Amino acid sequence: MSWIKPEGTTKGINVYNSLTKSKVPFVTKSNKITWYCCGPTVYDAAHMGHARNYVSTDISRRVLRDYFGYDIEFVQNVTDVDDKIIVRARQNHLFEHFSSTTSVTDAKRTLQKAWPVYADSKLPGTILDTIAPVSADTPASEKVHRAALYDAKTALELSDADKDKFYELAHDVLVFYLDKTQGSTITDSSIFRKLAAYWENDFNKDMAALNVLPPTAVTRVSEYMPEIVTFVEEIVKKGYGYEVDGTVYFDTVAFDAADGHTYVKLQPESKGQQALIEEGEGTLSAKGPKRHPNDFALWKSSKPGEPFWDSPWGKGRPGWHIECSAMASDILGPNIDIHSGGIDLAFPHHDNELAQSEACFDCPQWINYFLHTGHLHIEGQKMSKSLKNFITIKDGLKKYSARQIRLVFIMQQWSKPLDFKESLLSEVRAVESAFTKFFTNVQSLLRERADKADSPTRVEKDELELFKKLDEARVAVHDALCDNLSTPSAITVLLDLIQNVNIYLKSATNPGLSAITDIARYITRMLDVFGLNFNDDRIGWTSTSTGDVGAFNKEEVVLPYVKALSSFRDSIRSIAMNDGSTKDILKLCDEMRDITLPKLGIGLDDRKDAAALIKFLSEDEIADLLKQREEKARVEAEKAQKKEAARLKAQKLLEEKKEKAKTKPEDMFKTEEFSQWDDKGIPTHNKDGEEISKSQRKKLVKQWEIQSQLHNEFYNKSE
Repeated sequence: MSWIKPEGTTKGINVYNSLTKSKVPFVTKSNKITWYCCGPTVYDAAHMGHARNYVSTDISRRVLRDYFGYDIEFVQNVTDVDDKIIVRARQNHLFEHFSSTTSVTDAKRTLQKAWPVYADSKLPGTILDTIAPVSADTPASEKVHRAALYDAKTALELSDADKDKFYELAHDVLVFYLDKTQGSTITDSSIFRKLAAYWENDFNKDMAALNVLPPTAVTRVSEYMPEIVTFVEEIVKKGYGYEVDGTVYFDTVAFDAADGHTYVKLQPESKGQQALIEEGEGTLSAKGPKRHPNDFALWKSSKPGEPFWDSPWGKGRPGWHIECSAMASDILGPNIDIHSGGIDLAFPHHDNELAQSEACFDCPQWINYFLHTGHLHIEGQKMSKSLKNFITIKDGLKKYSARQIRLVFIMQQWSKPLDFKESLLSEVRAVESAFTKFFTNVQSLLRERADKADSPTRVEKDELELFKKLDEARVAVHDALCDNLSTPSAITVLLDLIQNVNIYLKSATNPGLSAITDIARYITRMLDVFGLNFNDDRIGWTSTSTGDVGAFNKEEVVLPYVKALSSFRDSIRSIAMNDGSTKDILKLCDEMRDITLPKLGIGLDDRKDAAALIKFLSEDEIADLLKQREEKARVEAEKAQKKEAARLKAQKLLEEKKEKAKTKPEDMFKTEEFSQWDDKGIPTHNKDGEEISKSQRKKLVKQWEIQSQLHNEFYNKSE
């Protein structure tokens, strides 16, 4: 069935709707948007793929709320009941108990049993004696399991005294075996909630670090069991669900055959792909008979070792897809404006959500707009632990700032794939630097102008042109955001506007600041809209009471600056009292500008025929400036070192030359090698009394002349 355009009002926005595979007008019943976002399954650390989805969604949410002025009710779930959580919690619990109570000797016996069980399940045909370490030729699909098996083999060869190393290497194979053989014995259901609570809190910290707005409402699966059971009952009652051995399945054939309904709206090309369907059902799902392979679980019968809740079909727990339908609808109703999530969830998760919700409410359209964020790749490859390119959000924040990560997602269209690569990060750093330098320059100019009572206020022609550029930019940014919330295009417009300001400042002898100020405020507002000003989602207004203003120790704040000024004065005074040169004073001024002030967060830009422009620097600017100064000092030190080395070499040569020059030319040949000399001391006969040959005599005369010249160069004046 085709998409039904909602009735209501529009603000000229078109969004890419996965239900139509095209951009369509965004229409709402009123100024309020109802929005459901698929939240995390909390069993492990959030990674950059999660960041891509939740930050991109947050940016779109902020644009619709803060730029277009919509009121948004934003609901996001937490999946705290799931097969992945159950397996991970059992494995952690069993491993902790086993490793704390079992000696390495006994643990090795268990590991010898575990090794073939793991191998038969993950890499059939693998033999302990022949397992080799992972290499570049190992298929990506095998790397994780082959590494686990090789590590386990290595663990078996360790000394029993190396307990910590043994359990580190044996972990993956042991936890698999322990869960397989003892998982069904777990009766303490608190271990599942404990694991989920830990990772939910960890996820929330990551989101806060990335400046992602918290949801209006958070729904946890464990807190919505009555509503989920009621939702399933309604589907069964309407003939779209059936029970088999305590598990309730959704009847995809019956639903697809009903008037007004279509099964698989988002990715019809994926319909019937059993690998995706089985992955969506979970590793612990019963393999009982279904009416059709495409049918999926609404309610699962729980086996021993799994958490359970009471239901009309016995003890069990919800299927993955039903939770979102029940919780979203409980708060937002039977028709929701926006549903968002990663494109990897489109089938079967979102398609199944649509089917079961439209079955429950017997409606043709549960969601009006499905907004899917594009895939994230790392340097052109899918993120995977086997490829060793798996980046958690915390790892990412160690290398990049939260603002830089947000800029990555702002500069790439939310609905398209994104390749997270170093070249893109370099571009992001350049963009961040452009904005930072712009704001620093404007603040400095405003501060400088505030100190001049007679500053001109007349708006000249070139400043009027700048006002025109601002008007054009406002229109261009608006058009960009109306076109599928295109933040990349909007950012490009803002950067072009900064370039226009820079051109104006270079050409104007006495620039007016009215247009520049308006531009800076506009750009600041837009960056606020994109969530780039952190910790600015405050409640209430800032205090202006006398008691609060100055609620700091002024002496502590001022002291570092006074020390710098006092030290500078002392040095200038010393130079003056010792008849120092102008060069010494200028060197001191450069040190003040390049070293002392940047460490205090102050930058000075020298200007021709004008006072230096004072800037207050951000931490990043301080670090960059000090790095530049250090590099400059390093280059100058190298240059000085080379110059000194050359001087010492020249001095050594000079000293050697002077030492050689000490010998008078008439004495230089007075050796046993010769027996007679002329009046200049040049040999005429060799030691045997034989006359020197003409050619030899010629050489000796040449040597005498050189020595004579050398001797005279150093000693003739003194002699």
